[in-house]
Amino acid sequence: MVFRMTAGLIPAEELRKLQIRMNKLMEELGLDALGSRYTDEMARIQKRMSDLTEEGEGLILNKGVMKPLADVHETEDAVVVTMDMPGVEKEDIDISVADEELRVSAQRKSQSEVDEQDYHRRERTYTRFERRVLLPTSIKAEEARATLNNGVLQITLPKLSVLVRKRITID
Repeated sequence: MVFRMTAGLIPAEELRKLQIRMNKLMEELGLDALGSRYTDEMARIQKRMSDLTEEGEGLILNKGVMKPLADVHETEDAVVVTMDMPGVEKEDIDISVADEELRVSAQRKSQSEVDEQDYHRRERTYTRFERRVLLPTSIKAEEARATLNNGVLQITLPKLSVLVRKRITID
């Protein structure tokens, strides 16, 4: 079984509960004994579960504020930052740059309602996203631009000084 950690898909609390259930199952099956031939394999699985739990906790900042996954790469003339923002509308995203730091915050709102003969149910959820990225170089904040396509936010930040290589001939 392979877990891929992406923001919001496997909450850290769920991983923790799964690990506790696995530990109980190992005890019930007698696989926690030192003489078991599966001890090394089970220890490896437990280590991986612990690593995934820590990774998942890194995606949650404070009380429901998620840290979206991000990629940063540099071209010759710009720094490009790409972030996952699933289910977020562009009106709900705030982007700012100060002191060579990019700050992105957003809020995803969803609501569902079921109204049937015997019951009425309304659910509302709000998820906050926040991410700060240290920029590798100075940028022209006034020329920055951003796009949001299919839940992926791409921010292009032109560099302040574009290095143009000029060949120098020897006289």
